[in-house]
Amino acid sequence: MIAAVGDTPYRIVQLIHLLSVILGMGAAFAAPVLAVRARRSSGAGATQAINDGAASLILPSLLVAGMAGGALVGMSSDFWDFGQTWLSIGGAIWMLTLVLAAAVYPPRWLQLFSLSESRKSMLGGMLHLSLAVMLVLMVWKFGAPAGAV
Repeated sequence: MIAAVGDTPYRIVQLIHLLSVILGMGAAFAAPVLAVRARRSSGAGATQAINDGAASLILPSLLVAGMAGGALVGMSSDFWDFGQTWLSIGGAIWMLTLVLAAAVYPPRWLQLFSLSESRKSMLGGMLHLSLAVMLVLMVWKFGAPAGAV
């Protein structure tokens, strides 16, 4: 065991996890709003710049967030366990968010396929919904031991 829940190494990984969640989710929710404002005022060039900036933040941040979250489970000995409902569902939704983020906001180094704007809009809505569901799971921790924070 590297650290117990509440020890300094655990808290450092928890800080990395929370900061990357804030960065990834914040960029995912702010990018569409900023893109619409840029399209209205400046045109397609500004919209593309916002999407490129969001793409360089969203997928890497969500990837780090999930890896740090998994590390927190591993570092907690048996306090947190992947058999707990909220962690199992959260892990599946995390993988879904990575796929959706790669489709809607692909970084320049990851161009898998090209999607129409209507498809990106639909997948973007699914991304936002899955991020919101994951946020609810992480706050209320359905299926966690009684009294766990």
